Amino acid sequence: MSIRGTVHAANPRRGMIAIDTGAMGFTIIEVTDIAAFDVGDTVEWANNTGLGSQMYRNVSKGKDVQVYAQNHWVRPEHLRQQLLMD
Repeated sequence: MSIRGTVHAANPRRGMIAIDTGAMGFTIIEVTDIAAFDVGDTVEWANNTGLGSQMYRNVSKGKDVQVYAQNHWVRPEHLRQQLLMD
């Protein structure tokens, strides 16, 4: 079963992206190519527990991207901290 979400926010200086997975909160990923994702893009990946190097698919752009999964099930009030914006 794959997980799907929508890019909600990004910190381009740090290459950090928050993906809204609805009831499961946010997934935080780190990317080397921040242009691979735009706010509003639909993203899909294999599971909601895998951390470290993972393959995510940007469904909106039809592109597979190697990412570094940092965290899952992040609550909205922790997004700024998780995106290293504080």
